Amino acid sequence: MKKINKQESPQWFEDWKKNFKMENNREPHYKNDFSTDDIDGVNRRRKLRECLVDEQGKICCYCMRKITTDSSHIEHFLPKDSFEDKDLQYDNLFASCNGEETIREDEDHCGHRKNDWWRKDMLSPTDMEVEKAFKYSLNGKINSVRGRTTENIAQEMIHNLGLDSYHLERDRRQALEASEVFDAEEYSEEEIRSFIEYYSNKDNGAYVPYCKAIIDCLEEML
Repeated sequence: MKKINKQESPQWFEDWKKNFKMENNREPHYKNDFSTDDIDGVNRRRKLRECLVDEQGKICCYCMRKITTDSSHIEHFLPKDSFEDKDLQYDNLFASCNGEETIREDEDHCGHRKNDWWRKDMLSPTDMEVEKAFKYSLNGKINSVRGRTTENIAQEMIHNLGLDSYHLERDRRQALEASEVFDAEEYSEEEIRSFIEYYSNKDNGAYVPYCKAIIDCLEEML
């Protein structure tokens, strides 16, 4: 997983919540208030997804797959049905890919697979530990890092978010191959660090999909 650097909540979003409270004399909630079925609700959700997708460098908050406003959904890290007081807090909102459209539930991944699953020690996409708790390999596999205090919860997250799904392993492997940085037999340390720097940062506002998987494999070469 790649750490997400949350920005300030969009002003229009905070203004909407403030105006709703003034007009209705209560705090708004995601269901029924923000996420309505009319055109206003549709437009609000799309506008918020645009903010989240851009903030995340156009990658899914969990698997790092490339996402757009149309290929993602608003993900509540703390489930909205269990944490109603946080269902419209911007720091609890992310953009997740829509997983896989298959008839097998175990092939789905990310926000739809996670659903309402939550644990107190689960790692948020904003936690720096997410870049240390998981390790990717050249074959596209993901594992929790042994010996860390987060080893067990990281492994549970891999399962409950479907990060070890066949689809994601295949896509990560293909991304690693497509990067071509592993084609040469040898690189200087300076070249490797230059590659790491490139994949660690956004290019024209976007990260390279599965960038952290590429970075992990490059770091193994140091």
